[in-house]
Amino acid sequence: MKKIAVLGVALATLLAGCSNTPTMSYEEKNIAYADYIVSNKLESLKKINTFRLHGWQSLTNDYLILSTSPKKKFLIEVNGYCPDLGFAHAIKINQSMSSMLSTRFDSISVINGDMASHQIKCHIKTIHQIDKAQAKEISAIGKPVGEEQATDERKS
Repeated sequence: MKKIAVLGVALATLLAGCSNTPTMSYEEKNIAYADYIVSNKLESLKKINTFRLHGWQSLTNDYLILSTSPKKKFLIEVNGYCPDLGFAHAIKINQSMSSMLSTRFDSISVINGDMASHQIKCHIKTIHQIDKAQAKEISAIGKPVGEEQATDERKS
């Protein structure tokens, strides 16, 4: 009887672990984010004036969400693959002007535990302003049903 109980607990743990696995690859998510931008007609901005980082959420190695306040959010696409961005714990915003974030001139770097290592600058390709509801929809892309409510925004 004890073996059946232990087996049941092990099976439940295994199933719970599987429920946290993403349903889409990074490549599929990137396509879904690009489709979301087109289907929702998100306007592309060249810059964010009076930029001050409030929080951020990594999505893939190509996309992340930055917020400048609890209500002001931006979907950012970097120019090309940005290593480790999809699971980064810390980022650095490299701005050409201290109070503004702009495409082409500014970049994002992933900060690893090894600060001595060379930090790759991932230049910002596009900026799209989104509202809180859109941020939730975008965050839910590729997550199992029921997990879309959980956001993992990090505060700066």
